[in-house]
Amino acid sequence: MPTDALTARTSLILGTAAALSLAACADLGYDADVEEAAGVASANGLYSVNGLYSVNGLYSVNGFSSINGLSSTNGLYSVNGLYSVNGLALTSGLSGINGLSSTNGLMTTDAGRKTVAYLVKCALGAGDTLVKQDATGTSYTFEGGLGLCPQWKNGTVANDRSCQNTVSACLMAFLNTAGVHIPIWLDSESPKIGWGISPNYPKQEGTFFGNILATGSLSHLAMPGVNGPVAYFCEGAGITAGVVAGRLTAGATNVPYVNPYGTNVRCVNSPQTVAGPTSPGQTAPDGFKSACANGYCFANGEPITVWRNPSYAPAFDSAYRYAFSPMSASGKSIDVAGGSTFNGARVQQYATFNTDSQKFAIQASGSNWKITMKANTNKCFGPVQNGTGNGTGIEIRDCIGTNSQAWTITADANSGGFTLKNVASNRCLDVAAGSTADGALMQLYDCWGGNSQKFKLTSSY
Repeated sequence: MPTDALTARTSLILGTAAALSLAACADLGYDADVEEAAGVASANGLYSVNGLYSVNGLYSVNGFSSINGLSSTNGLYSVNGLYSVNGLALTSGLSGINGLSSTNGLMTTDAGRKTVAYLVKCALGAGDTLVKQDATGTSYTFEGGLGLCPQWKNGTVANDRSCQNTVSACLMAFLNTAGVHIPIWLDSESPKIGWGISPNYPKQEGTFFGNILATGSLSHLAMPGVNGPVAYFCEGAGITAGVVAGRLTAGATNVPYVNPYGTNVRCVNSPQTVAGPTSPGQTAPDGFKSACANGYCFANGEPITVWRNPSYAPAFDSAYRYAFSPMSASGKSIDVAGGSTFNGARVQQYATFNTDSQKFAIQASGSNWKITMKANTNKCFGPVQNGTGNGTGIEIRDCIGTNSQAWTITADANSGGFTLKNVASNRCLDVAAGSTADGALMQLYDCWGGNSQKFKLTSSY
């Protein structure tokens, strides 16, 4: 039963049919649609800025770091049991000040609080909540979802291997480096998720396993020879069937997990995995009961398998700021000329240099989207003088809420890019003449599917 934003029904939490939709971006609400299969529907979640990051593990600047999320030095907590720079400890319950601090770490930034939201969704059950304050005394309510580690709310999990490993796999499964809401289906031997697949998610993407909550020797968890944090995945049978932005095979960068079996090795082809059951009419197992790495076999619900659909309707997180990179011009980004916020400033292509003039909010506009400047979210981009013809340029102007400033955004499963169609004109955003030069203007043009009308997305704050 697909749900939107970590949506799940009680039966899901009991291990029967349920769906949960956590969007990434994920809107973190609940829905109770019913579907025949067991397992959990979701929309993957954590972006690399406040989530998991790195080419060699968890990176302490851009990922789960002391600024945005979880520290690569300490994992989620410090080895001595005192909460680390992230304000989170495994030795105390999340509800206590020594379990999740209000005065330092995760609760003190928007990025950190988003990490907490996903952590709580994975750990606590549906209907449960965690209320925490930030350093200013402002209260935030985080909703539970899967119930993989409900005991963490009020008690220690420092020696709870199952809790640490299942929550770790859950967080990794929700990672989306593009910051785009993408529906996925979770499958696991864990009774809180369950076996069983959905016809709405036909492609097995991969299986995630590891422990990103602890650092150093994990021998106290009966994992001798394993030093945390460790983050792994192996490829699913359908991983090459369509490109999904921010996910495996989509050119995702800054991801924390590695395939311990080798590049492009699928789970089912590794002797270090044990397949779970296979649903009727399918050839690929629903997921994997066991996946071994570093001398330890993650089992008993610790591996989580993700299924997805290459065709999906993307959704975007209003808290993120997105950069658009034309697929026709490597190293270029959509840019507001001179970084100006004045009405009439033209929108162009320019060398990527990661400034605010190249970052935009994507905000809901009815059933469509509006694109606003990071520097001033009251400024939208749309066609010059509300024109609709081929060759009409794109400018920045006060947001007025009309279809001239509204866009539909469609994911392209062949490339992992996105096309933007102006609602009023029914024409696409296009790099004029497919130019690769700095200063090439953005325009409206008949949609024809070329790379000058496809854009890769990256996100940040």
